[in-house]
Amino acid sequence: MANFCTKCGTPLVNGRCPKCDREPETKQVFTGDSQGAAEETWSGGTTDRGAQAKDAAQNYLQAVLNIIRRPVNGFRESVADKNSKVGLIMMGLEALTSGLCVFFLIDKMVSAATAGLSSFGSYGSVVSSQLPSAGGYFIREIIFSIVLSLILSLLVWGLLKGMGRADINWFQSCQVAGVKSLGCFMGWLIAALGVITGLYVVAILALVLGMALGNIYFVAAMLNYPKVRKDGTTYAIFLLVIILAIIYFFIFTQLMTSAVGEGLRSMENLL
Repeated sequence: MANFCTKCGTPLVNGRCPKCDREPETKQVFTGDSQGAAEETWSGGTTDRGAQAKDAAQNYLQAVLNIIRRPVNGFRESVADKNSKVGLIMMGLEALTSGLCVFFLIDKMVSAATAGLSSFGSYGSVVSSQLPSAGGYFIREIIFSIVLSLILSLLVWGLLKGMGRADINWFQSCQVAGVKSLGCFMGWLIAALGVITGLYVVAILALVLGMALGNIYFVAAMLNYPKVRKDGTTYAIFLLVIILAIIYFFIFTQLMTSAVGEGLRSMENLL
């Protein structure tokens, strides 16, 4: 009489249940060698990505330093790469340093005003609560700087392509606008340090010189762009100055109107 499995009732075959006593399925086992190879491949891939990022950062830094040391030749070497992001990086540096400079300036002004109003008791506390936030001005300045740089890059692209007959794409126009940001970046950086240390005269001089240097870099880049018609580019620069003057006028007017409006609202709240 055949024996049956005590678990499922299936007849036993050679004393074993064909359902309950199956051989465990063979699973793929990684040996030490294969696991080591996999770890080495993954580690190698991570190392390669890290090395590539490091090399890219060094290349961008070297390009910026070359432009500072040799404004014309350094720019030509940089702009030869049609897809280089160095112009966008220089725009970002200007935006960050300008935001920091404005932040430190507003923060010092608010701190001084708060200290002076503390002697007026509760009324001084109410006035202090109406003072502007330095963080808000930091974000505004960064956004303003980035937007203005992008507008400038689009104007450069259109004018050099139309009037200068240049073979230029948007990344290359960002490099032209970026050299202006590079000069302004150095001015903003020194100005921020001057504000932190309380050397406001140094900060103002650094800001003026930085903007002047940025405009010199910008004009040199426009005129020395590869295979550009210099006669057309000269008038393109003149037209660009007019357009930027109009843009700055409207922006300044808007900022003044906004500042006066905020001041009037603060006085209404106090009254």
